[in-house]
Amino acid sequence: MILLAACQSEPLGGPLSIEVAATSPITALQAVNDAGRRCWTGSGDHRFRAYRLVPELDTTAGNPRILVTEKGREAGRPQLVIESSGNPVKIETYGPLAHSRLGSRINADIMRWSSGDKRCAGHG
Repeated sequence: MILLAACQSEPLGGPLSIEVAATSPITALQAVNDAGRRCWTGSGDHRFRAYRLVPELDTTAGNPRILVTEKGREAGRPQLVIESSGNPVKIETYGPLAHSRLGSRINADIMRWSSGDKRCAGHG
């Protein structure tokens, strides 16, 4: 029963839509971008080895976002879009990676990083 309760507290994969305590959509995504570069693409984590983060934070049209693209195909279709908007600030994700086996890991990381916790997964 305790194991079941622990499993139920894990974020599910799929598109994410959460409100975060941030001063602006850009500051919310900057935290996610910094941690994503360190923990996903900069750490040697084999699950993210094929991807690159492309931040579009300083935008005059539309919402700031981070595109997760396949390395070498940065101009191709993003595999994940992490977008932020509004007041209160909301972060949303969509794209094929949200529905993949990495979806729950991505959601857990974004939830942790957007709350101010800068740790990578698996580090206490």
